[in-house]
Amino acid sequence: MTRHLSSLLDSEQDRIATAWASALSRMRPSAYVYRPLEELRRLGRAYLAELVSYLDSDDPARLREFVHREAALRFSMGFGAAEVVQGFVVFRELTQDLCEQLVPDGENLLLLYRSLAGATDFTVVEFVTFFNHLAEERTAAQQKEMQDLQRALVDEAVQDEVTDFFTSRYFDEHLAVEMKRAARYHRAFSLVVVDIDDFDELRDRYGAVGADATLRSAADALRALTRDVDIKARTDETEFSIAMPETLLEPATAVAERLRLAVGKLPVPQDAPVADWRSLRASVGVGSHPDHGSTARELLQSVRRARDQARMLGGDMVLRAEGAAQPETKLL
Repeated sequence: MTRHLSSLLDSEQDRIATAWASALSRMRPSAYVYRPLEELRRLGRAYLAELVSYLDSDDPARLREFVHREAALRFSMGFGAAEVVQGFVVFRELTQDLCEQLVPDGENLLLLYRSLAGATDFTVVEFVTFFNHLAEERTAAQQKEMQDLQRALVDEAVQDEVTDFFTSRYFDEHLAVEMKRAARYHRAFSLVVVDIDDFDELRDRYGAVGADATLRSAADALRALTRDVDIKARTDETEFSIAMPETLLEPATAVAERLRLAVGKLPVPQDAPVADWRSLRASVGVGSHPDHGSTARELLQSVRRARDQARMLGGDMVLRAEGAAQPETKLL
């Protein structure tokens, strides 16, 4: 029977394809343009061949594989699931007429019609399920891509790519929050600013690669000598700022001195002759809330001013801030 069915279906290709195209064009006028008759005939012929094989063997594996392959193809070409499914529905509507041409007997006719209708329903369910699966996969991939992009943008905004420290923008926001917390709960809070001396000369001598290597080494040393709760940031080209919650001025000054000594022990840039460059040095400022600033801006200005004074005195030293920075006065 399947051989006769195959022959009958093959002879009805034009009829099936035309009905399919008509149904699609009614759904969307442009559908017929994108799915010419020959393409519909090809799809229909391939589908009917798999359908006959399925009826002959009662094994859905090949038919399912065909449906999944066609769904992936249509999906990759940007076609809608409803349009393709409409073609299967059209075929289902034609099956009874085709069965009557093949099997005039009522009982066998009903059996064949049910088999063809069931196979068509199976095809529709498999197609829609797999098509939706592909759509969900694409949506998940697009969401992941967007999340990765957003994460990269966030990382770029808050994390310095050279030292892996936080950026100045993130540090300023964090410092403001920590200062408000310290003021509200009357908690100790200190700030240390470390700046590498003569860094411009080092960069001119060893280039950007050597300069970045030095900054990474300095960052590693600062990270090793501070606590996890201390927020560390690269707040300028050669400046590192360290916010130290729950820390009084005396302990913060001791940490600042250890940081200065650690920078002084760092190696010169890789492959540079040892005699060609003196040891690294750092000017360090340290201050605490509220003695050296009641706001984040005031404290940072006071500690940076101490750092600048240390540099003017020859560098390689730690100085405490003297007091809150005064507002700048405009010259008339």
